[in-house]
Amino acid sequence: MAFGAIAWLGIKVSGSDNDSNYAKQSQDRIAKVKASNDAQEGEIIPTESDLQKFADSYSEQKPRATKKPVPGTEAFNEWMKKQAAEQPVTKTPKTEPNDPKPKEEVAVKLTIKAVGNPPGTMKFENADLSVKAGSKVILRFENPDVLQHNLVLAKIGKKEAVGALADAMLTDPEALKKHYVPESDDVIASTKLVNPAQFEVIEFTVPEEPGDYPYICTFPGHWRLMNGILKVIK
Repeated sequence: MAFGAIAWLGIKVSGSDNDSNYAKQSQDRIAKVKASNDAQEGEIIPTESDLQKFADSYSEQKPRATKKPVPGTEAFNEWMKKQAAEQPVTKTPKTEPNDPKPKEEVAVKLTIKAVGNPPGTMKFENADLSVKAGSKVILRFENPDVLQHNLVLAKIGKKEAVGALADAMLTDPEALKKHYVPESDDVIASTKLVNPAQFEVIEFTVPEEPGDYPYICTFPGHWRLMNGILKVIK
């Protein structure tokens, strides 16, 4: 009985001490909190919302892993198409050539025929023709006659001079090989001797000087009857 009373007194005393210590510790904590509040007086204390915003901004700064499709797959092909579509389109400016090629001159086509009916008439059909000065000419000479003929274009006023040279070729053993075309600066253009029912095409450039340019057949004895005029105009 005595032991129980002593134990109860010990517990009572010990409990009283604990209550006293707890009260003292509480007072100390209150003092520390008050001192902390006093020290932070005037400063901005972040709220929960501020802390959340800071956390969000920090997470946005973290590098994000990107997954690119593997080359050779359908996904990679689609990704490449998308990348190409997003690239800005740049138009290459058109540039004019520094040295444009000159336009090719269109040639004037002419046809002159020997009279074939009656045979041996020794004349040209449509003997008078006209063409612009400096033109390129493609001339077709047709011979439906039974005789050989040629066509020789001479300079202005040189019909007789060229005809006389043609007559003089009767004594030239090489005259036939030369197709009875005189070697003269007065000759502008000429065909070969054209056999019956044949034709020949020649090309030449018309002189720049306007005027009447005679053309003749220089087979000996023909030129006085077989002649015409090519009128060159501006």
